[in-house]
Amino acid sequence: MERFLTILWLLLIPTQLGRHFWLDESSVMGVRIDFLSIILYATDIAWFLWILNKLWVGSYRFRVKELFCFQNFILLLFVVINVIFAQARWVALYRWFRLWQWWVTWQVLRKGKSEERKEIKRELGWIVPLWIIFESFLGLAQVIKGGSINGIFWWIGERKFTYGGIGIAQIRFFDEGWIRAYGSFSHPNSLAGFLLLAWWYWRKETRNWIQETRSKTWKIFYWVVNWSAILGIVLSGSRVVWVLTLLMLIVEQLPLGKSFWKDRKFIGKIFLFSGVIMLLLGLISINYRIKDFLGGWDIQSLQKREKLALSALKIIKDTPLFGVGMGNFLVKLPSYQSGGFYWMQPVHNIFLLLWSEVGILGMILFLVFVSESFLKIKWRKMYWFLLIVGVSGMMDHYWVTLPQNSWLLAIILGLI
Repeated sequence: MERFLTILWLLLIPTQLGRHFWLDESSVMGVRIDFLSIILYATDIAWFLWILNKLWVGSYRFRVKELFCFQNFILLLFVVINVIFAQARWVALYRWFRLWQWWVTWQVLRKGKSEERKEIKRELGWIVPLWIIFESFLGLAQVIKGGSINGIFWWIGERKFTYGGIGIAQIRFFDEGWIRAYGSFSHPNSLAGFLLLAWWYWRKETRNWIQETRSKTWKIFYWVVNWSAILGIVLSGSRVVWVLTLLMLIVEQLPLGKSFWKDRKFIGKIFLFSGVIMLLLGLISINYRIKDFLGGWDIQSLQKREKLALSALKIIKDTPLFGVGMGNFLVKLPSYQSGGFYWMQPVHNIFLLLWSEVGILGMILFLVFVSESFLKIKWRKMYWFLLIVGVSGMMDHYWVTLPQNSWLLAIILGLI
């Protein structure tokens, strides 16, 4: 039963089949905002069954004494104050519940017995490739069709969209417009971040084993997973994740423990890579303008992010201590946007978003609570984790607002 619940929960992580509960607080300027709705996901049901089994039946027996400590009292007091100060209090309470959910997941995985942690890592050894292959090829089908596949894929949370839909992410290749891959995610950027982090974790855990095995079947499987991840990331059209992926692949080829210029294999790769780049640039300059070769992104993307960041800074200035309430950034946003500009999105920077919603006191409390756990992590081996989440988190918000990405963060942090 424990293994069944674990597999069920992990398999549902990339899906977003859920039931929305719309409140009066879920509307801003007369428009319903999905970020402000209360959602019960299929993933939540599987998680509750998994965590109950861990706390009551498994090795994590419930201890009432652990609840009544000074740290938890201070945190609870802050949460109450933050919710009271929030304009949309039910939304704030719901977002705090989500944060608690991911914190419990992190702690249960972090404090688990060695055998249990190894078991979950073994399950992820085949579940993560399943995530990557499924999402990448679903995205490929969406790109080819020019919209959502629908049918059975609706049941995993695929949103309905077409190329001409309002707000649908697009890209242009050789002056022809294409849909960017969504998979079962709400936006291609979210899919791209998920694929890159999941792919990095899986490669880190399996690289040594794959190199040592003599099985051609497993090496072919490793090759399929790697190229599926690259396919999904490319089709997502996320420029930040493109750069991070290219950087990660280049750095992995750097020779270690000796001079670069004494490694003939590495020098050969440099010349080969440079030649391919020069050839591509030559073809582009002869037949196309660069913007005709690759483009089609929202030309106001950077401007929108700048204005959201300025709005976040204004909110921080007005509510520096306790913030506007967890999940309440969008509720307050219209009061801080000017010049007829209204883009109802969370600020595309996870640090500014959290700071504006919980204030400086909330940020300090967060650092105090996680410092003990984070100090035990060997971060010198996890610099790619920091780079992927940190860089993409400064340009988007999905690591703290969208459930699939947040679940992945909690799981990886718990296991490393």
